Amino acid sequence: MSTVILVLLCLAIAGRELYLASDKRLPRAQKDLHELRAQLAELSRRHDALRAEVAEAPAVTIPQPPPQPPPGALYAAERPEPDPEVLDRLDELTTRLDRLETGLGTLSSRLAEADLDRAAGHALARSLDAAEQVIAELRDEMLERLGREEGVVPGLLLSEEGEAEALLAGAYERCAAEYGLRVRVREQRSASGYLGTAFHLSGRRADALAEELFTYVRGLYDPQDPSALAALLVELAKLSGGGITRIGAFTAVRTPNALLCGLLPEDLPEGIEPWDLATRLGELPEDLRTDLTWLC
Repeated sequence: MSTVILVLLCLAIAGRELYLASDKRLPRAQKDLHELRAQLAELSRRHDALRAEVAEAPAVTIPQPPPQPPPGALYAAERPEPDPEVLDRLDELTTRLDRLETGLGTLSSRLAEADLDRAAGHALARSLDAAEQVIAELRDEMLERLGREEGVVPGLLLSEEGEAEALLAGAYERCAAEYGLRVRVREQRSASGYLGTAFHLSGRRADALAEELFTYVRGLYDPQDPSALAALLVELAKLSGGGITRIGAFTAVRTPNALLCGLLPEDLPEGIEPWDLATRLGELPEDLRTDLTWLC
């Protein structure tokens, strides 16, 4: 099962990269297509005008040579030459027509290429959408099975404008592993200027895990505590802006002036601000919250 999901994820990532590459070309191809069609219309108009001009040009009449003079004549009759101005005009028109026909051929080729690029982009987009749908269905099925067999714990890690995102993510995943959790799904999350990751973790039941985490934090007194949970809270305390970390109901919130921790319901609305969470934590009974501002 895991191998199939990994293969599908790799295919989706590769498809996304190809789609992004082709998608970047689509606006340019559409712009080129519009310009090419305008040029084609203009060249066709000029072509028709030149054809009409050629049709209306005066015909060149070359008179028949006069009879040859009888033998012994001193001078032969001279043949009249066609009008040079008319010949030059005809040559000019012929050259311009040749250029127009060449330009029309080039434009037709470029239009065909643009149409092919657009069709390929649409086909790739449809394939990518289908792959994403399959992956989403497999992910939901996997989480449903894990929820029945091992338990699934939702997690969240956000910081203002993604501050220290890599450090926080590393500390978060070490903390999860310390408490017997495995990261099953990571999803990029952004809301109200906060960037980070939403997690689905498996291996523990959410209620018992949240109580265990909160009990440990309430007994925390040393910022040099060697536990991964303490390291995660210290990284959160170092943020200059706001931040949120959640493992199930266990919630820690960093505001510019405080670091609060407690147990909040798991089904809080997405995009909730750290200050709102801090307010909710402050309203909890004392046995469900603790103040860790001293870590800051």
